[in-house]
Amino acid sequence: MLEVRRLQIFAAVAERGSFTAAAEALFMTHSAVSQQMALLERQLAVPLMVRGPRGVELTEAGRVLAERSAGLLSSIAAIEQEMRDLTKQHATVRLGAFPTAAADLIPRVVREFQRRHPDIRVQLRSAHAQDIPASLRDGEIQLGLIWDYDFLPRTVPADIERLPLVDDPLYVLVPAGHPLAGESEVDLLEFAGETWVVRGHEAPYDDAFATMCRLAGFEPQVGFVTEDYLSAQGLVAAGIGVSAVPRLALVALRPDVAAIAVGGARPHRRIAVVRRKDAEHSPAALRLLDVLRDVAGELP
Repeated sequence: MLEVRRLQIFAAVAERGSFTAAAEALFMTHSAVSQQMALLERQLAVPLMVRGPRGVELTEAGRVLAERSAGLLSSIAAIEQEMRDLTKQHATVRLGAFPTAAADLIPRVVREFQRRHPDIRVQLRSAHAQDIPASLRDGEIQLGLIWDYDFLPRTVPADIERLPLVDDPLYVLVPAGHPLAGESEVDLLEFAGETWVVRGHEAPYDDAFATMCRLAGFEPQVGFVTEDYLSAQGLVAAGIGVSAVPRLALVALRPDVAAIAVGGARPHRRIAVVRRKDAEHSPAALRLLDVLRDVAGELP
């Protein structure tokens, strides 16, 4: 009989493409992951993956097992979580969100959800967009928020359903004394000669800002890379350069910094809700999805 834990390890290897990455995600050693995969192949009497210097590639049997086990593991995680929920006094719904959504959108959503459904508690999980699918499969969350750009779509696994939510427009931050500080909207090309303070992102979005600038017609001069949008505001205020930020990151704008909407092609992030495909979604999760859509539609 197949062991659930062994299937979970296989799913991690299949998703991440290597024993090393799967071991890190599961807090296991490389040798332990390798041993479990060897046992699984021996049990099924068929090779599931081809090992190589840069990772593993699934065989046809491996791809079939990955597809079949995804739904099974999701159902098991959902059952386990539902049993845990039954021991709690109040119904709960679990939502995963990336940091900038938690700064503005999520507080609005939670406030409205509590107004409509005071008997249901929202549990928030902070998670980067690339980690959301794994959290959905593990049952840690029931809904998640992800973002991407139309010119660089984020790949969503086959067992995850993506539901578009709202567009998050781009703004340029300039010091309060900047010649364009009083403008309400400016094309990105008008900042071609500026030095930029850029928010760092993991691949494949580490070069997304430069791609936006190239689409606008110039190569950006990056002077500083920071890890969060609040630091970017401080660097802009100090005259280090100008910066580009999404609207959701403007919840606490400094008085010595001006935010100007980007016109022209109007680059923006696309925010979407994701959930397990073909899963039985709880009434609480469906209600939260309704509130997410309603609140997102009312954003200024």
